[in-house]
Formats: sequence, C-alpha cells, structure tokens
Amino acid sequence: GRPGTRGHRTLCAHSLLPRRLVWVWSMPVLEETATAETACISTAPTFEQEAGRPDGARKARDAGWWAFMEHNGDRDPSASSSWKISALWCSWLMAFASTALIPAQEHWWLFNGTVMALVLLTIWIPDQGDTVIPYYCIIILPIVVFKSVALGGLWTFGILGYAFVVVPFWDCFVGVDVGNNTKEVQKQLHEAFRFELLTLLIAPGVLACLAYGSWLANFGGFSLVELFGLSLSVGVITGVVGIVAGHELCHRASWYERLLGRLLLCCATYGHFYIEHTLGHHKWVGTDHDPATARYGESFYAFLPRVVWGEFLSAWRIESERLQRRGLPWWHREIPAYFLASLTVACSLAVLTGPMAFPFFAVQSVVAIILFQSVNYVEHYGLERAEMQPGQYEIVQPKHSWDAPTRITNHIMF
Repeated sequence: GRPGTRGHRTLCAHSLLPRRLVWVWSMPVLEETATAETACISTAPTFEQEAGRPDGARKARDAGWWAFMEHNGDRDPSASSSWKISALWCSWLMAFASTALIPAQEHWWLFNGTVMALVLLTIWIPDQGDTVIPYYCIIILPIVVFKSVALGGLWTFGILGYAFVVVPFWDCFVGVDVGNNTKEVQKQLHEAFRFELLTLLIAPGVLACLAYGSWLANFGGFSLVELFGLSLSVGVITGVVGIVAGHELCHRASWYERLLGRLLLCCATYGHFYIEHTLGHHKWVGTDHDPATARYGESFYAFLPRVVWGEFLSAWRIESERLQRRGLPWWHREIPAYFLASLTVACSLAVLTGPMAFPFFAVQSVVAIILFQSVNYVEHYGLERAEMQPGQYEIVQPKHSWDAPTRITNHIMF
C-alpha cells in the first residue's frame, strides 16, 4: 500500500476533518435530532483529485501491490453497472451463501474448495464500484466460524487460517481495483441507501452471532481449548465486521445510525472509542498527540498497550473537558454508560443462555479489540502531519493514511 491514493477518491473519516465539521462537546447517548453537530461527521463530504489529473483517472500502479491482476483500469469512470452485471453478482451471492448448506463434518474440504472457487470466480465478474452486492461476501465469516466450531478440536480456530492465510491469497490472485469514479458519481453513491442498508444489517447480524456463540459456549459440550477457539472465532466477527461497521456508522448523520454504531462498539467492550475517535483522533491524527497513530519503528506489541490505554485516557480527558465546559455534574459522563451497555449485553447473554456467556463475551471482546487495533497500527504507521506553527498542523490529506485497493479485503471490510 501507500499513503492515500493517487487521482481522486471519496474522502471519508480522517480526510473529512478540515471541511464542514463542527466540533462540539455535547454528545447525548440518545439523540433526538439528526445533524452534523454531535460528532465528527459530515453531511457534505468533499471529493479531491490531484492537480493535472482528469476527473476519474485510474490509480497509478504501486510496486507495493502484491497482486497478479488489475481491474477497471480502462473503464469509463462515469459508467454504471448494467442490470446484467447486477444479476450476475446476485447469482454469485446466492451461490456463495448456499455454501452454508454443505455439511461441515462430512464435506469440510468440499466446502472450502467451493468457497475458494467462488471467490476466484469474481476475477471475471465486472465491478464498477456502484453495486453493493459484492460487500455481502462478509457472510462467509460467520459461516466459516460456526462450521469450524462444529468440527471441534483445533478446527475451532479455523477462522484464523482464513483471516491470515486464505484472504491474503485471495487478495493476491483476485487482484486490485485501480478504477476511480468521477466526483459526481461518488457523491451519488455516498447518498445511495443500498450501501447504508448493509451497515444497518450488521448490528442484528453481530448480535445473532454473539447469541449463538454464547449458546454454544453453554450447551456445546466443548473442552476448554474448544471454548477458547469459539470465543476467539466470534471475536474475529465482532472485530473485523462489528467494530469496523460501528466505526462507519458513528460517522453518519442520522441518530439511529450513530446509535447502532455505538451498540456495535459496546459489543466489543470498546464504546469509549466513539468519543476518542471522533473528538480526539480526528483532530490529532498524524501527530504525537494521537494515541492511534503508530510511530515509525514502533512494533505492534509496543503499540497495542499504548493505544488501548491511550484511547481510554484521551476519551476520559475529552469527557472531563466537556463536563467542565458545560458545567455538568459527573453523572453526565458517557464512558461509564458505554461500559454499562457492554455489561448489559453480557448479562443478557447469560440470562438467555447461561453463565459461560461471561468468559465467552470477555474473550471475544479482547480478540476484537486486538484485531481492530492491528488495522489502526497499519493505517497511519509512521505518517506525520507537518506542524505549521506551535499546536497547529497541516490539514489531513489522503497521504496521511495508508491505503490499498485490494478487491477482496475492501469488500470484506467495506
């Protein structure tokens, strides 16, 4: 990968910081109005392109891409998918979802072979970037998790093989998407409900996975190793899908999207991330003030404790400043409410399924946080914003985030 992308792109998250943002210090847990004034969000995202490059120019090739193929290098940047392409993706998704019907115990290798073949088949399915259907491939995560758990033994850790071996293999062979849409098309896609719907469906999906995993932890008859494998595997779901989708929802304009986003964060016991990320990280990314920016030469093992503790302290400090600024008493602090919400989820699982829900929920939360912070580590590793004058830094630009156009990973992680 490389910092940002060449050509133009939709500037989300960090890149939206300089424009159309309102920093405020009142963030009620239950919001009644849908505005851009209660978090670091934007209802009017900006779209940039490098000077001298035409609108919709393809991404320039990077030597850091470990990929055998490039897609959409010659397509019209203003083109949209035909109904035939959408129908093709729908057929592919139905075939992908039907792999859940293959019995794991009797036909484990048939299942894996079918999944592998279907993913590699996407090499020949056009993707103009305006269809949401490929992003539903995330259903493979719970399918693999619970099929692996059904096999028992060390197979309960099977999702790790997918996450750290199979997916990189897919990225390499399926390749990268070097196409860009025009600014006008990007604005239209930003407002398209079909993309919003997918993120809204993540919350009930994650809750269902937690409920089923908790039920298995109590009634599956697992050994201690198998129970740990189950908890770790569900943590991959809540970390790769839950927290990532929660992060995206927390940047949306509507109150219900931000509420669902915080619920997903609380499912991994990381609700305070909403405060620190929107009001801390977005302000200080690429500086020494930001705990989520990995320093050049810093190992992940040194970064992990620093960022986890640093984000909590930053969120607490931001909350303290908000209360002091508004003259509010201590019980208006939101961080305890987020931890209480996580405890409520764990207690609800215990009431519904049994006491093993507590260690199950704790382990999956730890795994989810570690996986999420591994993304944080890579995203800004070694990148710094220039300090224009004491305490004031250059505006956030695409070059301040590492990015990669790998097709499969981008589909899985939105």
